[in-house]
Amino acid sequence: QAESRGELLEASMFPVWLRQVQVVTKQIRCHGFQSASVPPLLLERKLPRVGRPNKPLILAPQCRFNAAAAAAEQPSIKDVLKLLLSPGSVQDVVNPRLAMEEGERPSWVSDPGRILDEQGRCAIDSICDELHCAWRVEVAVVVLDSLPKDVRPTAFAAALLNYWGVGDAKLMTGLLVLLLLGQRRLEMCTGYGAARVLPAEALKALQAEHMLPHLRAGAPSVALSKGLGAVKGLFDRDAPEHWRRAAIKGQPANLNKHGFGGGQTSIDDFLPPKGDAGPDKNLQSPSQ
Repeated sequence: QAESRGELLEASMFPVWLRQVQVVTKQIRCHGFQSASVPPLLLERKLPRVGRPNKPLILAPQCRFNAAAAAAEQPSIKDVLKLLLSPGSVQDVVNPRLAMEEGERPSWVSDPGRILDEQGRCAIDSICDELHCAWRVEVAVVVLDSLPKDVRPTAFAAALLNYWGVGDAKLMTGLLVLLLLGQRRLEMCTGYGAARVLPAEALKALQAEHMLPHLRAGAPSVALSKGLGAVKGLFDRDAPEHWRRAAIKGQPANLNKHGFGGGQTSIDDFLPPKGDAGPDKNLQSPSQ
């Protein structure tokens, strides 16, 4: 289809493998669609071998398509790329808990544009996994180029935290890290419970010491690894003992349809106090 439209795709533009038709179909069903309503766009390309075999590229953006619209016109390659790398709604963000290769464990890192290097992405995922195994806490990391101009990153991060249900459903111990490299923006949004350990002042200091210097130096993988390592240190030091995973040993994990614990925080807790025109209390400012 790309060739017939005269469109060219460079491997460096989009080295993302959204990964099995079954997995993508599962994601679409999680949003309440029937698999027949959204025929996935399957595009096979011969990419340079970079330590991995060639794979078909499956593009199935999580849009609010309907069967008639999908049958009438397939989205162009440029539209698909724009949607995945610059989503306009939380439904369009690739969910790392659902989009994984057969036999792979779910990830905590959504990086559809493969902006992070493989080693760095694995290190970040490992830190998130260690934190989840030790504490009733979930951390989701989303790395994108940008958001549309009419979308506020602060509100987007809060909405995505609740949409996925990141964190324990009872403790509301979720943290969503949103890095927009093209916009030089870093957002760290905490659920109501996680804010006890990660108040705004602690997050601001953590960013200034562990993350912003590496982001300015062009090392986003290092910035996220250092920042999340510091987050884990704060939980190890300050979190209540009954939040430890060992305290509920033997109890099965209850996951929601998005693959997370189901944490939900009232929108009022993301707003600044009355009479305060400053930044949101749980959300951090751009990385300049």
